[in-house]
Amino acid sequence: MAIQQAQLIRGKRDVQMFPRGTVELPKPSGMGRYENSRGVFHFRPEAIHVGKIDALSGEGRENLFLNLGSIDKHEVARRVLAGESLLCVTEYTPDGIEVRSAAGTETTVDEQREYFERTKEPGNTIVVGGMPEVIGARLAESNHGTA
Repeated sequence: MAIQQAQLIRGKRDVQMFPRGTVELPKPSGMGRYENSRGVFHFRPEAIHVGKIDALSGEGRENLFLNLGSIDKHEVARRVLAGESLLCVTEYTPDGIEVRSAAGTETTVDEQREYFERTKEPGNTIVVGGMPEVIGARLAESNHGTA
């Protein structure tokens, strides 16, 4: 989360999300704050309006402002239910710290990996594979109606 906050402060991302049930970092100076049933968002007010955050989050399409690419979780779920395998695209620092992760399937990960490669921090690595623990925990929580 600290890495994402540093990106927010440097202007490398417009929004940082703290999903319901996770710890919110202190809001950086000059950033906006918005909260809804899905979590808390810190954002760059000059780059994105709270109304856009509200609308996209309400549709479950946070991927569009969280640097996760164009494939949203509803599309991934539809594909998994149709028989595709669930995979994740994850960015890691050289020290192995997860920066961001997006769920995908075998037919979406090439596009997702390409997006992650174009937008990754210098020196970071993009890995396609199984689901990182943090994403699995969030999925489990959302299946119980808490996310």
